[in-house]
Amino acid sequence: MGRSLSIAILVSAAIALMLLLGAATAMAAEAAATNDEVAAYKRAVEKRFAEWLQALWPDAQAAGVSRAIFDANLKGLKLNWSLPNLILPNPAGPGGPPLPQALAEAAKPKHQPEFDAPESYFKAPNLTALASQGRAKLAEWRPTLDAIEKRYGLPASIVVAIWGRETGFGQIDAPYDAISVIASQGFMGRRPDDFRKQLIVALKILEEGHATRAQMKSSWAGAMGYTQFMPTDFENYAVDFDGDGRRDIWGSIADALASTGNSLHTQGWDGAKPWGTEVRLPKDFDCTLQGPDKARTVAEWAKLGVAPVAGGAFAAERLADPSFLVLPAGLKGPAFIATNNFAVLKLYNNSDVYAIFVGHVADMIARNAPAGFVGAWQPVERLPRDRIQRFQEVLVAQGHDVGKVDGLAGFKTRQAIGLTEKKLGLPLSCYPSSAVVDAVLKEASAAGQ
Repeated sequence: MGRSLSIAILVSAAIALMLLLGAATAMAAEAAATNDEVAAYKRAVEKRFAEWLQALWPDAQAAGVSRAIFDANLKGLKLNWSLPNLILPNPAGPGGPPLPQALAEAAKPKHQPEFDAPESYFKAPNLTALASQGRAKLAEWRPTLDAIEKRYGLPASIVVAIWGRETGFGQIDAPYDAISVIASQGFMGRRPDDFRKQLIVALKILEEGHATRAQMKSSWAGAMGYTQFMPTDFENYAVDFDGDGRRDIWGSIADALASTGNSLHTQGWDGAKPWGTEVRLPKDFDCTLQGPDKARTVAEWAKLGVAPVAGGAFAAERLADPSFLVLPAGLKGPAFIATNNFAVLKLYNNSDVYAIFVGHVADMIARNAPAGFVGAWQPVERLPRDRIQRFQEVLVAQGHDVGKVDGLAGFKTRQAIGLTEKKLGLPLSCYPSSAVVDAVLKEASAAGQ
């Protein structure tokens, strides 16, 4: 009996091993099939990419790009599949293989991103460190920065603050090949028409000898050099400030900083005015009055009870200045009145918190302003961007102007939130909250929207 039991155990173990080996073989076969599907899909997409690149030639030629430069940089170029936010074609092309599930899953965000609370951009230790380095750079590059300030009429501290914010004064590497990145974004990015134009201009930069392909490094979004210019920014604003005959934003700090100065100056910077200032708001202030479309003179803001945080009255020479209210966190954070210079900073990077960051760090560099703001950052909810985007879509359907429908709370979205809070009888904040978002989406669902 004992021998029979042992034989039964051995038989059971053998069967289990066979099943395990069979499962492993099946898994290996499935993985091999998946790999084959992915490889076939990528080959088909790369073929279309090569055709797309060659179809650029007439426009590149019209822009002054030689065939030699065109072929040397685009012939045989491969897609950079590692870039974030790519839109993978499905199928790969007409009659081509469908998008494999494995690639579709890999292309999805690992988690739904939330919009960042404005306070996260203004950590005092980070601001203090950046301003300290900025003052050292201001001293190191004083003759060059004085010359830039004289020529372009904007404070050297603003240029230095942008340099620090964009690349940590050159310490942050731009590891990507700009041509590959821009071409990949042009073929299957979220703004293909824009990046197609950027690619042709990037080839012109190589044609004109301002940089070699090896020098032409960028961020994953194609921004280049010490102060992060896109190719069209380079075309429009880059200057040869050191006089060597090249507009070199990668290797010449003087060229890069002067190009930034030229960019802001050309786009409307007024050297006689500040970027803005922090203010106190009166009790029960109507936060829907924020934004450039609600601009008033400083004197008119003062009549509404808006006052400088430093106390006292606004300077007499500022009273006639047109200005607008900026509330990056609605009524849950500091308030600012800003001039058109603030709007110019947003042309560099279209974000309220970016413009406030640059302006504030510049103030810290130039006049040792404190790192913190007088107005307190109150806790805010961090809602998923896809939910905010759906909320924006409903607000648009209801007749609101929310600006860009992108899941971010720009000033027009904050205005619309305030108007909706008033309509629903919610506490006025002009900032996204579960209360207002849930109420609007619930109403839309009930209406079949």
